[in-house]
Amino acid sequence: MADYAKIAQRIFLYSVIYTVAAILGVLVLLRTAFVQWRRGGSNSAAPKKKRELPPDCLNDPKLGNHCYVQLKNVKLHYVEKGDKTKPLMLLVHGFPEFWYSWRHQIREFSKDYWVVAVDMRGYADSEKPTGIKYYRMKYLLEDLKNLVEALGKEKVILVAHDWGGVIAWYFVMNYPGMVHSYIMMNAPHPVAFRKQLMSSFKQLRMSWYIFFFQLPYLPEYFLQMQDCKYLNHIWRTKRDPSAFTEEDKEAYRFVYGKPGAPTAPINYYRANILPQTRLLKRLPLDGSAPRGLMIFGEDDFAISTEIVEKTKRLTPNLDTELVKDASHFVQQDDPVTVNRLMAEFLAKVADGK
Repeated sequence: MADYAKIAQRIFLYSVIYTVAAILGVLVLLRTAFVQWRRGGSNSAAPKKKRELPPDCLNDPKLGNHCYVQLKNVKLHYVEKGDKTKPLMLLVHGFPEFWYSWRHQIREFSKDYWVVAVDMRGYADSEKPTGIKYYRMKYLLEDLKNLVEALGKEKVILVAHDWGGVIAWYFVMNYPGMVHSYIMMNAPHPVAFRKQLMSSFKQLRMSWYIFFFQLPYLPEYFLQMQDCKYLNHIWRTKRDPSAFTEEDKEAYRFVYGKPGAPTAPINYYRANILPQTRLLKRLPLDGSAPRGLMIFGEDDFAISTEIVEKTKRLTPNLDTELVKDASHFVQQDDPVTVNRLMAEFLAKVADGK
């Protein structure tokens, strides 16, 4: 009977999720049509501009070497810089990003660490398995574990943002012995986020896109329309409008403007809309859990700052820092502050403080 109850509960949850998704899809279509009507019916098909070659910044030798590694189920692309005999700092990006979102951290920390910025499966130059099921958390988690092992390291300093942070949280919970320390950026503990999503209308409203992304085709069109205008969310900052150069923006348009490019990244949302309860593990409370830091941009448009304290209560050995006037994409929006906080935290961990 318990199994039937679980099946019935899942059917109910999916019914609610897809009903909300359908309503949001209609609203997005109506709003898009209204905007186009006000603009005189200009074409929003995407991408408008064909980009045959990547901008120079994506091949900048100062950012490191481009490499590929064949893992058990997927071939991943990554950029590495630094001395390979030094501790591994693995940078795991979020949505809608790729390895280049860590350019400021690569430059700063490759002096003291072997820095590896990976393109997660389905992103940029990494392999893109076909099918939603191949983006379930168990595969994403396995990719990180296999990557660390393939790089020849037993322990890793894990630095992650957004969706990369979600995967990194599961990694810390399931493989704490492989984690030297970790730094999450605008990525709350999965349990804290689930509770906040279910109890806060404000968070539910901020997370509308999670439901919208459950629809087929329309989210991909929305992401690419008007030459990937949706990416303006990344570049919107009140702290420093010059934080993103035009070349930086072209790098994102080059990656996400390709035919079919948004599908795999959006599949992360489709494959993991319900919580992965079997992979949730409690970190030990005896002081043996890895040391962690969560850096959170206060002007996050997707996650309420209330989540910071909730995550701290759930997580032993976790420090938290709020970055004033920084957006969801905090490591790009305010790299000076983020790099300073990272360096200070890593120094404390090294000193055993």
